[in-house]
Amino acid sequence: MSYQKKNIILIGSGPASLSMSATMSMANIEHIVLEKEGKPGGMLPEIHNELDDFVTGLYKNGLELTEKIEDFVQKYQLPIKYNSKVININTDKKTINYLYKGILKEINYDYAVIATGSRFNIDNKSIDTEFDKDIYYRISYKLKDFINKKVAVIGSGDNATIAALRLTEYASGIYLVNKSENWKSRKDLVEEVLNHPEILVLNHKTLTGLNGDSSLRSIEIKDIITDDKDIIEIDKVVFKIGYLPNSDFISGGIELDEKGYIKISGRYETSAKNVFAIGDIVSSAYKRISIAMGHGTELGNYFLKELL
Repeated sequence: MSYQKKNIILIGSGPASLSMSATMSMANIEHIVLEKEGKPGGMLPEIHNELDDFVTGLYKNGLELTEKIEDFVQKYQLPIKYNSKVININTDKKTINYLYKGILKEINYDYAVIATGSRFNIDNKSIDTEFDKDIYYRISYKLKDFINKKVAVIGSGDNATIAALRLTEYASGIYLVNKSENWKSRKDLVEEVLNHPEILVLNHKTLTGLNGDSSLRSIEIKDIITDDKDIIEIDKVVFKIGYLPNSDFISGGIELDEKGYIKISGRYETSAKNVFAIGDIVSSAYKRISIAMGHGTELGNYFLKELL
């Protein structure tokens, strides 16, 4: 079967993009993958915990999976252009501007696929940063730091509940600080947290300050209903306050939700003609590597069967 030659540009090289790239490469469809870093994998290198959502096996962390991905990229010669940071997509002119090793470039597209994913939310401007060594965003590779320590986990999603449960094996006491009494986490994890004797859940509370000398000694929390403040003795703080979308380069023409994720309809179509979005950048997408890979494979097959 012969396919029409089109300029197909994929932005990002995480699991979603690479799955689509592999699908098209195996059908000999020309395309380009723009990746801002010097290696593939998206945010995988930032994941230090075990990855277990694959029927093909377990990976001890994101770095191990990244190594496997690099082997895959080499084997199938996926057309990734590294060190290419996209700074703008013009949906009227159908062009993409990007910096390649600091030099501004422009490329035309017939079809563009945005697969830039998300990043850990590590922005908390309401507190001092003098206790950086006692503030954590990832814990799996530093679990020994929490032995016999009092820990506050900030958040209400899966990452927060999983972190709190994991820390029960090490910490002497755990406080889970939740802005409301509602949860973003799975119900089974919430139930386990609420029933765990070593975890104290503080609902309707927000972190307003850190106190100490050379080390963190306590935190200040405020009740968002009554405005009452309390001081709790704490040695370590773990922030698990979600993710931020990598959509900063989108200035218009593509509809975003209130958090900055891309809205899609039908076959991963955005509000802009011939622009698609897959993976964690998609609004309401559940952040699992296997789901992102499914997005990429499905869209790749859609291109082969319907668009080319």
